[in-house]
Formats: sequence, C-alpha cells, structure tokens
Amino acid sequence: MATRKKSNFKGKTTRNATTQKNASASYGYLNLPKGVNIFNPDPGSKITLDLLPYLVTDPHHPDRDEEYEIAIEGSQWYKRPFKMHRNVGVDDDRVVCPTSFGKKCPICEYMKKQIAEGADKEDTKPLRPKRRNLYIVVPLGSRKHDEEVHIWDMSQHLFQTLLNDELEEDERYGVFPELENGLSLKIRFDTSTVGSSKEFAEASRIDFIERDQQYEEDMIDELPNLDEVLVVLSYKELEKKFFEMDDDENPDDEFTEDTADESVAEKSSGIRRKGKTTKKGEEKEEEKEDDPKEDSPKRTRSRTTNSKATGDGECPYGYTFGKSCETEAECDDCPVWSDCFKAKEANE
Repeated sequence: MATRKKSNFKGKTTRNATTQKNASASYGYLNLPKGVNIFNPDPGSKITLDLLPYLVTDPHHPDRDEEYEIAIEGSQWYKRPFKMHRNVGVDDDRVVCPTSFGKKCPICEYMKKQIAEGADKEDTKPLRPKRRNLYIVVPLGSRKHDEEVHIWDMSQHLFQTLLNDELEEDERYGVFPELENGLSLKIRFDTSTVGSSKEFAEASRIDFIERDQQYEEDMIDELPNLDEVLVVLSYKELEKKFFEMDDDENPDDEFTEDTADESVAEKSSGIRRKGKTTKKGEEKEEEKEDDPKEDSPKRTRSRTTNSKATGDGECPYGYTFGKSCETEAECDDCPVWSDCFKAKEANE
C-alpha cells in the first residue's frame, strides 16, 4: 500500500489565488491587461460611451498615414484595426491574421493560391479574414457595466462603418476621442440575427454629445496599449493549427501541397455546413458570422450601389475595382471579390 503524503496547503492556495488575480486575463485571441474587462453591448440596447485613445507602438499599424501623422509610433489613436480568421484547426478557433501586423499568414497565402488556380468563390470565402477593431471605452450610466476602462472588440460592419459615415458628414465630431476636449457617443444597437437564433448588437444610430466630464491628458500613460492586446501566433504555429498538424510534423518536409489541399478542402466544406458531426456523433451547430448579411436589418445610412454586380472590372458598390479590395465593409460579402482580389494582386 502506497504511503500517503501529508497535505501541506499552507501558503500555497493564497499564493495561487494572488498569482491568478495579478495575471493578465486571457480572452481567446485577446490578452487583457490586469483589471480590464471586455465591453459587450446587448442587442436592442442604448448606451453612452467615451472612446479613449492609446499610444501607438506598432510601426505596421493598419491606419498608419505618415503624411497626416495618423497612427504613427508615439501618436495617439482611437482604434486598433485587425483581421481575424474563423474556424481554424480542430477546435474551430478564432485567430488574429498576422497580416494585421505586417507579417506573412499561411492561411492568406493558401487562399491566394486557391484563387490563382481558379477555385470556386464559395470555397475560398471561409478563408477570407474578417475585419474587426479594438477600442478603449468607458460605459456611462450603465447598470450592466462599471464606469471604468473596458476593451471593446467589434466587427467593422457592426459599428465602425456607421461611425465613418457620421464622421464624413460632420468633421466637427472628429475630436470625440480626445482626452481633454472629447465627445461622448450615445449609441443605439439594433437586434440582428444571421439565419439563426443567435442575436447580436449592431449599431444603428450614433449621436455625439458633450461630455459631462473630461479626462486628464496624462491619463494616456495608464490606458491599455491596444497593439499589445492582440495574441498573434507565429507563422509555423498558425500553419500547424490551420493544417491540423501534429507537433512533431515538419511542414516543409512531410506536409505536401496535395495533403494540404485535401485538408483544407475538408475544412472549407465543413465551414459551409449548418451543422457538423462531432466525434461522438452529436450535431454541433456551426458558429455564425457576427457580420450582417442580406437578410439582416439595414442601417439608417447605406452606400449607393450599382444595380448589377459583374466580374468584368466593375465594383458593385461603386468603389475602385482592383484597388479597393479588402478596404471597405462591403468587401467581405462582395460577389466579385475573387476577381477584384486577383486584379489587385496583378497591379501590385
């Protein structure tokens, strides 16, 4: 009979509790700073938010514009755009696309290869990264959220597109993120669904109002660095996850293009199904996109579109074919995306 060791929990449980309390919180592909929570608006709700800036540290910030000193290192900016791939690996994870940081992405490279070889548009659609943004927000007068700094992770479609329209209409609202002279945003969220019972919040109206209280300028040093919140896998880590490779497999020597094509073909067909069978034979509902489709409620503002979508060099949404690809909200569901993408690749 094995001898039982005497238990000795003294000091250990307290130390473990303290370690967990002081550690950063992991939220999927986000690594939240200590004490900072996620803001998640309820569908059909109204809320007032202060959007605050952060100090940019990433030289490859997607909004970087040196001419106008936008999102350059050391400057203040109010959002951190990034791209995200869905349904990656055996666990259907969401992962940050490395191109968000100016790095190579094996999923995007595979997608480009498929498009170049004439793959069906529906087969490459699940491979396209979705555009999202991170914001620093302070909810005001909310029963659900404390009036403190939160991080808001939101689809480009569901908020930023409407905000862009408002800012283009009246440039006076552009000061809203400033600490000392900013404006509060009173936002109304509609309840939207995407062909399922799942509901999500979609901004349908934004009003800019005077703040009840401004912030000290030196507060910028205490705010989260949104460039450091996103968890980005290395090229090889993402490659192994995407192609569902074992740790001891060598992607260069053992995983050929043929087996890679077969693996991704299986994953792509699985992504398009409404449900799929788990190992235990149970049906698992496919996770829905949290971006609006044709059957979702329309916003109060919409861009003018052409009456006919063609693949002969015309953008169905009035943008520049072969140049605006992946730059506008409508690109994610564009019927001529593949043709536009190939034209953009040829021009670069």
